[in-house]
Amino acid sequence: MARKALKIILGTLLAVVLVAVFYVAVVLGHPQENPEKVVVSQDQPVLTASPAQSLTTAAGLEAMLQVFPVPALYAVEGSELTLTAGMSYDAAYEDGFARIMLLNYSTQLNGQTVQLSVQSIYPARALEFVPKGDYHIAGVAGQPLAGMQSVRMEDGTGIRLHAQAAEGIYVLTVPVLTADELAAVTRSLQLYAPREEN
Repeated sequence: MARKALKIILGTLLAVVLVAVFYVAVVLGHPQENPEKVVVSQDQPVLTASPAQSLTTAAGLEAMLQVFPVPALYAVEGSELTLTAGMSYDAAYEDGFARIMLLNYSTQLNGQTVQLSVQSIYPARALEFVPKGDYHIAGVAGQPLAGMQSVRMEDGTGIRLHAQAAEGIYVLTVPVLTADELAAVTRSLQLYAPREEN
């Protein structure tokens, strides 16, 4: 009789322990809400078409940045990034147009010339305009990109960081770089908010 009672007590204790482990696993495994979660505006208006613009020197950059409807990603003035080309164009989206700005830069890293591109996309929900390629999510966290948390993608020959803010999508594409080199590049980028006219 004592043996049967001991089996019942041990069985009950085992069941309680298993239930407790299950609940601890559920609580610990339950994803917590990210306090920095970006809320993408779903009602940003699409644009009417405007002429495409292109440039090969920094002289026309200010005008191109002024007509981009939200802050655009570009190189900090005085950085080691040299603008080599740029373009801004509209693409059919929903019942209007999305705007895409692509800026190409070169820089010297460890004695080698490195080419990189910076893309800004409006509206922020237009994810289909993020370049596809053979990129896959890397096992390394993305570098901060102009104060935004980015996602790092790789394709074997290059790295792509992309970040989605409430107003736009931002993409940096570089060849494979070390962590320090990539950090130096990302520190050279900022968001440009057009000045309000008085």
